[in-house]
Amino acid sequence: MNPNKFFNERLKNPTGLPYLNLILFHALIGFLIYAFRPLALVYSLAILFYFVLKIMRESHDPLVVLKACSYIAAAEVFLRMTGGLVFYETGKYTVILFIAFGLYYHNFKSSANIFIIFLVLLVPGIVMTYLDISYDNNFRKTILFNLSGELCLFAAALFCYNRDIKFRDYTKLLDFMLLPIIVTTTYVVFYTPNLQEVVTGAEGNFAASGGFGPNQVSTVLGLGMFILFVRLFLTYNNKILQFIMYGVLAIVSFRALATLSRGGVLTAIIMCVLFLFGFLRYAKPVVRTKSIVKIMLLIGIGSMVWLASIFATNEMVYNKYTSRNADGSIQEDVTTGRITILKTEIDMFESNPFFGIGAGMGKFYRGETMGKLSASHNEITRLISEHGFFGILCIILLLLAAFNQYLKDPRNIFVLPLTFFWLLTISHSAMRIAAPGLIYGLALLKVNFDNNANHAK
Repeated sequence: MNPNKFFNERLKNPTGLPYLNLILFHALIGFLIYAFRPLALVYSLAILFYFVLKIMRESHDPLVVLKACSYIAAAEVFLRMTGGLVFYETGKYTVILFIAFGLYYHNFKSSANIFIIFLVLLVPGIVMTYLDISYDNNFRKTILFNLSGELCLFAAALFCYNRDIKFRDYTKLLDFMLLPIIVTTTYVVFYTPNLQEVVTGAEGNFAASGGFGPNQVSTVLGLGMFILFVRLFLTYNNKILQFIMYGVLAIVSFRALATLSRGGVLTAIIMCVLFLFGFLRYAKPVVRTKSIVKIMLLIGIGSMVWLASIFATNEMVYNKYTSRNADGSIQEDVTTGRITILKTEIDMFESNPFFGIGAGMGKFYRGETMGKLSASHNEITRLISEHGFFGILCIILLLLAAFNQYLKDPRNIFVLPLTFFWLLTISHSAMRIAAPGLIYGLALLKVNFDNNANHAK
């Protein structure tokens, strides 16, 4: 099919007022859990039981598995911040559980066998840890904590690689992923309604992030910014909903900026630019003209949100994004200590470039050299330092698999932005949450533009 035709009209998507009801319902969930925090555990268990039953009842449809994984990955940070998870890593293991169901019912493409190689490449690092770890440290916990992100990515990539999905269903998947982000946004708004009272410095602010890690909250809210940006171009079928979602984008963006953690916001901006590159490339001239109007509108909204965030945070957002301290002076280290950690990881690689020092051993190495057990913020340098040459092969394999998907079908406007979400997120926040691994898997889906005539945009 001609891709120009594909982006010519509005997608005939059933998303409309019923979806607005879902948005309002999830906003209510966020408020209720703010008002009575123990409900977070009820919400968590409800997610698990609902999706397990739905996957089993609709075992013929792999899209249900993808929706389940997307929902829990987007909800993970919220459930962590509210105590809704029984175990800290429950989010990643729930994604793996859902995918295990998916593999049982739908198997995986033979071409996805390359990701088994990725898993095998991690084994030497595990062996090194087994040989070197002291009796004072728990081998199982060290391995699982440091490789749970890789296991989540492996499962997602194995299930998604070259799996067909209709373009219309891809947009539904994004809509579904947005719902828990609405919950998160609602919660942080009620948690800290007056930002001026809590933002006194230019460092990541826990109080403005629902009392949780600003880096992870910024990552999830940034993902929400991207989803809303995409869906405002691939327009909702209902004009009322379309108008409301501009407001939702403004609120999500405002609270993402208020975390004073730059990673998630900057990643979202880069993703939006990459999406526009693909979208405008295949759009007809009339659609490009309409898109220019939308771009100008979004720039206007973004400018107002930026100015509002400067006022609401006592100008600390401006200081943060211009690498200044609370008093306005330029910081020498714009990475907030990440360069120091990166240097230690280079030293680790140089000490054992072939096998690495062992999975999870970097924290103990820094404990000896820096005097504190600091976890890595960069999954790329962590893989290289702890897995050596095999870690480099892991990174190369993942990059080649993703860009191979793009080269096979450049019309797939999701491959590049989702791949860069994974790449940029693991560069500033490692793989501490399930989202980067799952999003990498979603980037590998094979989008089918030829489902029927009712999918034009």
